[in-house]
Amino acid sequence: MILSNQKKFIFIHNYKVAGTSITNSLKKFSSPNFKNPGYFDDIKFLSLFFSKFRVPQFATHITASELKEQLPEKIFDEYFKFGFVRNPWDWQVSLYSYILKIKNHRRHDLVKSMESFDEYIDWRVHKGLNLQKDFFYKKDECIVDFIGKMENIEKDFQTICEKVNIVAELLHLNASRKDSNYLKFYSKKSIELVSQAFAEDIKLFGYVKPKIN
Repeated sequence: MILSNQKKFIFIHNYKVAGTSITNSLKKFSSPNFKNPGYFDDIKFLSLFFSKFRVPQFATHITASELKEQLPEKIFDEYFKFGFVRNPWDWQVSLYSYILKIKNHRRHDLVKSMESFDEYIDWRVHKGLNLQKDFFYKKDECIVDFIGKMENIEKDFQTICEKVNIVAELLHLNASRKDSNYLKFYSKKSIELVSQAFAEDIKLFGYVKPKIN
C-alpha cells in the first residue's frame, strides 16, 4: 500500500498483480508515517487522537475496506484510491509459482508437498480461497475510484498518473515466472474449479473462462 499526501492518492496492493512494480514506481510520492502538516491539520480538525496516527502500521496487502476503518473519513473519501486485478487463472499460476519460489513464504512447505498444480487448485478453492473483489469492495459496494487490469497495465497505469497529476515510469520487478503461457498449468478440471470458485471476480471484472484442448 502507498498513501501520498502530496498527490492525494492511495494505492491498494492486491498481491501478485504487479504490486511491487507499481510500489517502486510510486514510492517517491509516498508519505511514510503520514508526517506532514496538512495531514495532522486534518487529524486535529476531525478531533482524533493525534498520537494514534503518528506512526500507523498498515499491512502491505491491506484491503480498502480495512483501510477505510483505520483512516480518517476525510482522508479516505478525498484521496484517489486505486488498485489492479488479474485474470483469475493467470493469477493463481503466478501465486503458485511465487509460493514455490519463496522458501520463507508461510505456504511454501505446504504447496511444495503437493504433487501437482491441480492439487494446489483443489486446496486453494476449498481451503484457501480469497477473492480479488475483497481488496476493493465492501460487500457489494466498490469503495475505490479506479480498478485497473494487469492485462492493460501500461495503459491503466498512465491513466492513474494523469488522474493524480504525476509523471512516473512503470518499473517491472518481482516476476514469479518467465513463461507467460499460464494455460499449460491447467487441466479441464482445474479450469472449471477456478471458474466456479472465482465466479464473482470473473463476472465483476469481465474475464472469460479459457478453453484448453
